[in-house]
Amino acid sequence: MNFRIALLALPLALAACGDQANLRMPWDKPEPVAPVAPVVAGPPTIPPPPQVSPVDQPLQVGEAGAARATAERETVDLTAAAAAGPGWAVVVAGESATFSRPGAKSATVPVRRIVYARGVEFVGELNDVVFSLNVTPADCGASPLTATLRANRKTFAGCAAPAGTPAAAALAQPGPMAPAAPAPAAPAAPAAPTASAPATAAAAPAAAKPAQG
Repeated sequence: MNFRIALLALPLALAACGDQANLRMPWDKPEPVAPVAPVVAGPPTIPPPPQVSPVDQPLQVGEAGAARATAERETVDLTAAAAAGPGWAVVVAGESATFSRPGAKSATVPVRRIVYARGVEFVGELNDVVFSLNVTPADCGASPLTATLRANRKTFAGCAAPAGTPAAAALAQPGPMAPAAPAPAAPAAPAAPTASAPATAAAAPAAAKPAQG
């Protein structure tokens, strides 16, 4: 009988021991836990723009470099513009550029906008060669920007302006062709040598004196 009572009381005793193990005396203070500072993600790191036109020097990715100046304020947000020069005009709107020349059909070129330290460039491909419109913030007469066009393996100079400005409206058409250089004059024929005048005839002999009588 006592043995059965002991077996019944055993789980109760073990439960009491477990409860006492979780008891904590007043002088048993938990060790302080240092607070963990929250991790705050910083702003994304934006690499500096290239210093030269990507058409002149290919972009290099993955190499360490020194910090450079930011892009030009006048062109960093330029996404639409008009540019023109003697015999050509380009109108850029978003990812498309329209290239016009007098007497030729206009060509639409898909372009990619690339910002670099000195300006902005719209680069595409026309007739299987590089097509690029480079715009820099340099005064160009009545226009606030200067443009350099590369098309058909040739380079053209001109002016540019942001779309929607009076200067851009004036640049939407190709400028007058530069006058052709005059043909060089034919060299003058050498002058024919002049014949010298013949020597004067010798003076006639004096008349014979009349015979004296």
